[in-house]
Amino acid sequence: MTLLPFNNSKNFLLAFFILGAFSLNAQHTSPHVRQKNTNAPAQNIFITMMDTMMIGMDEAEIGISPEHDFTVQMIPHHQGALEMAAYEIEHGKNFEMIQLAKSIQAEQRIELQQMKLYLKKLPVDRADTPKEYKTAMDKSMVVMMDDMPHSSELTDVDIAFARVMIPHHQAAVDMAKVVLQFSKDQQTIAFAKQIISAEEIEIEQMLSFINKN
Repeated sequence: MTLLPFNNSKNFLLAFFILGAFSLNAQHTSPHVRQKNTNAPAQNIFITMMDTMMIGMDEAEIGISPEHDFTVQMIPHHQGALEMAAYEIEHGKNFEMIQLAKSIQAEQRIELQQMKLYLKKLPVDRADTPKEYKTAMDKSMVVMMDDMPHSSELTDVDIAFARVMIPHHQAAVDMAKVVLQFSKDQQTIAFAKQIISAEEIEIEQMLSFINKN
């Protein structure tokens, strides 16, 4: 959710999702992670973390139920946010962004534990996950990658954190909105609404920071 730079791969990714080509190579290269070009400039650390996150999302077993699929893919999505927040806390210079990273870290650690506990209670028998659900989820990943800045644009740690985290957060919001359309489980619905509320606020804060800088 390859091998092309995010900003140049929209048409390829759309075709990829339509065809459903989810095969991985022997090294398990995610179909949404770009191959390293030894002649290219070093990739931004936040983009590298996004690539790792996408491998985790690709490896998640889906097709069981909207509730299960949403949870197993949101877990690595949250883990990606935690890694990026930890890097910002250690290397960032801007007080506002460091405090936001700490807030994201605290919030998503709790949510990660909630999801892991919830996953244990979900049935493991396969049900019919609607095709429309997967199509909508795939679209949220395409939009996220299409909106991701290129490494060459990310020269400041704090701005890079905000610019990468915005499409990351927006994807979580979009994923939550999708599961709201397909789930009748009250715990899933409440959790999805919680994600939307918290992450839309954080997106606004990061947009404001970028606009000021």
